[in-house]
Amino acid sequence: MALHPLVAGFTDVAEQYELGRPGYPPEVVAAIDERLGLAPGARVADVGAGTGKLTRALLAAGLDVVAVEPLEGLRTRLRQELPQVEVAGAAAEALPFADASLDAVVCANAFHWFDAPRAVAEFGRVIRPGGGLALLWHDGIEGDASAPWSAELQRVIGDRRPDHPAYTGDQGRGAVDANPAFGPMTLTEIRSSYATDPRRIVAHIASISWVGGLPPAERDETLNAVAAVLERHDVGDVDVPLHTAIWTAARR
Repeated sequence: MALHPLVAGFTDVAEQYELGRPGYPPEVVAAIDERLGLAPGARVADVGAGTGKLTRALLAAGLDVVAVEPLEGLRTRLRQELPQVEVAGAAAEALPFADASLDAVVCANAFHWFDAPRAVAEFGRVIRPGGGLALLWHDGIEGDASAPWSAELQRVIGDRRPDHPAYTGDQGRGAVDANPAFGPMTLTEIRSSYATDPRRIVAHIASISWVGGLPPAERDETLNAVAAVLERHDVGDVDVPLHTAIWTAARR
């Protein structure tokens, strides 16, 4: 299965991804559990798991989690962080699970990379009737404009960003509405915050797909511009507002 061309930018950024990206607070998993009616021990696939940022929150909530990640570098880092977790090297469009074998599929900051109609059809195949689907996005430093440094950082990033599926249309969610296997989607929004610092902020930007895929000189120039913003605003240890959007749908 061919991946979106920009996904190649994640190939060599597992360390930066793990260092810089925020995790998911317990309230996010609690909202998923409530919306989808998941009981402790429910079998859940975290599809597009990256280094396991959501995976560990799902585990902490007592769910039976299998992490699905197509990129070897990210899978390797995930296994280092969570050696007890079952990990599958697969794409969303071709999952290695039997029909109706999962209680839920969750995708955190990943669904926009998929061939949405094919992925949703595959989710409908592997999720049992009465189970559910949760699609999550959170923004952190890329969406926060509450401080001058973060607003300027958004401009630095935005001015350099190519066409990107996370910033167009409905990020592919219409494929869920169009698939009769699923009921209507419902939005739940969770607001929290996370602690970070300049080193982790630069790592976060370095882990963005299109930044990771830049030629070395251009990547260095972008990260130097990010570091200059942080230095100019004398940013130290900071708490960054985090907005998490959770779209859920029941499997009919």
